[in-house]
Amino acid sequence: MMEKSPEFLKVNENSKDQVIFLLMVFAGVFVSAYLSQGNLEWSIADGLVSTISVGLGAILIKLMLNYYPVGVVKSWPTLLFSLVLAAVLTYGNQMLWGSGWLGFAENLILFKVTVPLRISIGTWLFHLVGMNVLSNRSSTKDIHKLQHEESRQKLSTDAELHYLRQQMQPHFLFNSLNSINALLKRDPEKARNMVQGLADFYRKNLKADSKKWTVVATEIEAITQYFYLEKIRFGQRLNYEIDIPESILTLKLPSLLLQTLVENAVKHGLYGVTGEVSIQIEGKLKEGNLEITVRNPSEENSKKATGTGFGLESLDRRLFLIFGRKDLLSYSQSEGQFTAILKIPQIK
Repeated sequence: MMEKSPEFLKVNENSKDQVIFLLMVFAGVFVSAYLSQGNLEWSIADGLVSTISVGLGAILIKLMLNYYPVGVVKSWPTLLFSLVLAAVLTYGNQMLWGSGWLGFAENLILFKVTVPLRISIGTWLFHLVGMNVLSNRSSTKDIHKLQHEESRQKLSTDAELHYLRQQMQPHFLFNSLNSINALLKRDPEKARNMVQGLADFYRKNLKADSKKWTVVATEIEAITQYFYLEKIRFGQRLNYEIDIPESILTLKLPSLLLQTLVENAVKHGLYGVTGEVSIQIEGKLKEGNLEITVRNPSEENSKKATGTGFGLESLDRRLFLIFGRKDLLSYSQSEGQFTAILKIPQIK
């Protein structure tokens, strides 16, 4: 199994900038030495040694700062490291030239004259390198923190979507089971039909992923099956009309959104009104949105139901979690009719 190389030994995407930086150091030392002394060989040698020293210093300061805590970037520790490092390397170079190992011993006096300047420039260069290292580390930490927060937010959103869906499903199931229980003695044939219809309904809808999108045709099929079960429960009291143009049957929407809207209409329409009830469902494409309108009767003075409740609140919350918008579900009540309008932006 291969081990990962330490971070500071990796050649990263900034290698080109680092090479340019070292070339600029060499050029600066070479030009300064040549203009002051006019010795080409000494200028080249001084440029090379100084460039190697700066490169070594940059590696050392990166190593030191690798253990510096990531957080608020403070300037003074980096400045202190830079000053010490520049002084050590400058006096190390002075000892190297004084040993005569590289020759040019006669230039040692001139080198000593420039020691304060070399330490100052070295401190400044190392400080820039150090601040760049700390800045990159802080940026990387911020990116990782942002990615972690996005991941956490996505998990939280998925969990809440699942929770909302699980809350909505039992309402219909429990009512259906109560109806089956009531029909067992009075009309066993209807009870059997309802059990079979309920099994078919949940066999299809439990497979639906609330995070995935489906086409309008599939949602209408599920709604039709839902109405079939509800008509067994309520008999002639419940009627429905579905007006969905064929041209929008292939448009997409998150699964089970329409079912929640229709369940709300049936619940509040039947419980809030006496006599027969007609649920109207219309669909159209308007301004780039799939627009579904559901209408149900509602007595304005009814104390039992007004047309709103957990169903629409959960639907509104789910729309916000998916689209990040609060204007996709609207409803109103006028002249004994409750109208809910659902808008689904069509992603191109």
